[in-house]
Amino acid sequence: MSDQLLILKKFPFIIPQNKYFTLYKGFIQVGNEEFHICLHVPHYPSLKELSVKCSWELSIILQGHEKDLYEWTKSCSSLFAYLECMQNLIMKCLETCSAASLLHSGRHLPVETYKHIISELEILGLEHVLHISNTVDEVKLQTVDQAGRNHILRLSLGMNYPSSPPVIQADLPEELIGNMKKSSSLPTIYKSFVQQVAALQRFWEVLDEVDHKCWVIDPDNPTRKDTYRRIMIGNNVSVQIVINPLKATERPDIKFLGSERAIVSFQECLMENFQFSFQLWSSADGFIENLKLLLGLSDFPAPQIHTEYSQELIHQGECAICFMARLDGELPSRACDNEKCGLEYHTACLCEWLQTLPTSSKSFSYIHGECPNCSTAISCPRSN
Repeated sequence: MSDQLLILKKFPFIIPQNKYFTLYKGFIQVGNEEFHICLHVPHYPSLKELSVKCSWELSIILQGHEKDLYEWTKSCSSLFAYLECMQNLIMKCLETCSAASLLHSGRHLPVETYKHIISELEILGLEHVLHISNTVDEVKLQTVDQAGRNHILRLSLGMNYPSSPPVIQADLPEELIGNMKKSSSLPTIYKSFVQQVAALQRFWEVLDEVDHKCWVIDPDNPTRKDTYRRIMIGNNVSVQIVINPLKATERPDIKFLGSERAIVSFQECLMENFQFSFQLWSSADGFIENLKLLLGLSDFPAPQIHTEYSQELIHQGECAICFMARLDGELPSRACDNEKCGLEYHTACLCEWLQTLPTSSKSFSYIHGECPNCSTAISCPRSN
């Protein structure tokens, strides 16, 4: 019996759409379930480059079996054999309850909620969907911005969706995620997400420039949602800048970090330039050039490259007690005021050190003692 007659007999609702049998559309039946399916067989009767499109329900059931479907295009001798393998796989999934529970079990999303989500995703468009969990309560959507950066929107849908809004996660500044929470459906949330991404193009361009041209010590691995950068500008001196995401070319908030002696000259320069900041800060000059002018720098220091042959015991940005840059996620924040020393310490490390010294004293919430390196007076908040 020919391949076409076998398909007609066992899969009567899968209909060829042309005389070359290169396109099929219809429904594959498994027990009491029917699933919409579309098969493109460009080299029929060969299964080379066969592709399958199907309903959301069937795509969820087949999720995780993509390798099997691909292997069958090589091992099956005919399209009929391929459809039999697919039908058996769907039946097996339904019998193990992994897929059946998805469609019918009260332990998962109610059927009406499930149908509502599927209809919204169909309106939104398959090309924007990156992933759907087996229980359809976790959805990942994606968009690509003008610069080719990929952005992912994660949505957690509760039992009462759409009455209760989804939990939204995205690599966007937190204040902008709040704007998306005002939307009531997946298509409108996604539309808002795309609009926010478009509005943040200049913001990300500025941060990319800062990450490329400056020695950034915090965040350790910057993400698209981070609005601040801590930049090394001198010997144990850094500056933290906070950028307004929607006004990225304007002057950022600035805070110096380091010993009082080390940062005083930078503070004085900044205060003097602040008087003329509106004349000094020009959107046409670029963010980095503006920042250098405002801080009185000819250039930003280049990052130190540490190798196994480095001679320095303590590197810039590291704590002089534990010799690490980060302790429980925190960078050193206390510094010695002796300009010949200027070493930095984690608050927790310095507090623990000072508590071991018999000459240290405590005053309210602070502990006072001597710098571990040069014995200059130093203090820090007492740890709990």
